[in-house]
Amino acid sequence: MITYHGLGYYGLLAALAALALLRLLPTGSRAHRLLTRALLAALIVTAAIVGLSY
Repeated sequence: MITYHGLGYYGLLAALAALALLRLLPTGSRAHRLLTRALLAALIVTAAIVGLSY
């Protein structure tokens, strides 16, 4: 069963992996822009889930 606590950890691990991948991608590439937006959206959703769980 996935809990709010688990979502926070999975989100954190995915964010760290995305940051590592962002370092490898060229700055102006389409993949870099897409991953940057996806990472920002994931962090916002994770913060909202954690904030609403309390």
